[in-house]
Amino acid sequence: FKILLPIQKPMNFLNKKIIMSLAIILMMSTLSACDKTPSEHLQSLTKDNYPVANMPDEPLETPLEINIEPKRLAMTSSWSAGVKDDGTLWTWGTDGLLRDTKTGQDPTPRQVEGVNDAVAVSGAGHMLLLRKDGTVWGWGSNSHGEIDPSDGDIFIEELRQIKGIENVVDIAAGEMDSIFLTNNGEVYVLGSNEGGWVNEIPKQLIIPTKVPNLSDIIRIEFRNGVLLALDKKGELYSTGKSERALGRLLYQSQEPEIEYHPAAKVALPKKTIDFSVTSTSAMAVLEDGSVWNWGSNSSANLALSDSEDIKMPEKNPYLHKVVNIGIHAAVTSQGDLYTLSKYGFGKNKNSISAYTYNKPFLIMQNIDPDQIVYGYLSYAVVTNDGNVWFWNWNENGQRGTGEIVESMEKDYVLTPEKSLFTLN
Repeated sequence: FKILLPIQKPMNFLNKKIIMSLAIILMMSTLSACDKTPSEHLQSLTKDNYPVANMPDEPLETPLEINIEPKRLAMTSSWSAGVKDDGTLWTWGTDGLLRDTKTGQDPTPRQVEGVNDAVAVSGAGHMLLLRKDGTVWGWGSNSHGEIDPSDGDIFIEELRQIKGIENVVDIAAGEMDSIFLTNNGEVYVLGSNEGGWVNEIPKQLIIPTKVPNLSDIIRIEFRNGVLLALDKKGELYSTGKSERALGRLLYQSQEPEIEYHPAAKVALPKKTIDFSVTSTSAMAVLEDGSVWNWGSNSSANLALSDSEDIKMPEKNPYLHKVVNIGIHAAVTSQGDLYTLSKYGFGKNKNSISAYTYNKPFLIMQNIDPDQIVYGYLSYAVVTNDGNVWFWNWNENGQRGTGEIVESMEKDYVLTPEKSLFTLN
């Protein structure tokens, strides 16, 4: 049994806020007399409170098994959804709640009527729901036909079955596409197909269309036109429209408007057990707990001090003995949660004073992870005891704590907060 604990601070919250405010005012007033920018001062304060990753480069004694746990929590830019152990679907946040509210907003997780056979959810611009019978249902953005290409509405407010696909075992919602993995190991796409990344034909997919060169797949992840797929042997494949996030040598189309890179294996030295992907970068955990990354590091997506692109997979020098990886987050075998990349602080997301973490920062300890979840400027970790912990933005009530916080201050952004939603 493990106890979940955010990183503890040495003084109470109120005194700390007062002291921090005075410190920032003092630094700002003396800025002209020193070399540091306001962002650098804030960054140094963060480093004092949240330790930088410092772990020995050692492999795990026991190899890890592939993580194929169903996606039980998902976020869009404004609402979240979760699936409980009993198969019920719960939502919270702003819009897209599938239930009546007075204002269209409810930061408290509540059950959606009529669903008791849910298996998994996945979200981006829209939300996908996988049910026990292998059918997939969706709601939210439909601007590219990612839910129902026969419907001209750009937002679908009710739960609607996606036609033309069945026997699904895993799902991945993208900003303009829906991705489905069937029980025979094949992958299908519905939606924009921007740049012809699926089939070298730059045209919307109006029926679920098979992705070539993929077989015996057991898990998929997708983000902004980049698909990663893992097969039974633990071999990772990539395809999509982004050259930087694919991590391999690429076939170049003769047509400049086509961004087609057929699925092919990513060269990694051992079996992959967990992975994550953004539009420009990706990270994979191997069976020995090592982390390998590739792509763009312009926003410290890879937690590296060097901002240059990494074309082929390289071992991360800071993260070792990792058991779960997600976009901008990782958990080690010791139960330490690290976060990385760019974060913003200000009154709201439109007035961001941002700085970049070029190394992983420890923000929570003693957790037993199950899934790391990414939403627009929001992050969460689902733990094996059924609890969910969020950090970063909450201005739409995405954290599911019963509150909406529009003013995002530094400690609030980085301190994990327990959600009212649990899996059990």
